[in-house]
Amino acid sequence: KGVYNGKWFANGEVIESISPATGEVIAEVVQGNTEDYNTCVVEARKAWNTWADIPAPKRGEIVRQIGVALREK
Repeated sequence: KGVYNGKWFANGEVIESISPATGEVIAEVVQGNTEDYNTCVVEARKAWNTWADIPAPKRGEIVRQIGVALREK
């Protein structure tokens, strides 16, 4: 499944992801289709419009907080 704007989407067929090193199946994933792509583009545009309206110093603080959270993991 894919996540766009906090919503899960899965419309394509399930395919196996195979490790090139071992030939073993390491995961099953849903292959995106045109509908998934179009949904992703619409949701990305909404997110961009929201992000662009946030003042640059606040965006910088958000990005800094994300960096801190990633380092804590």
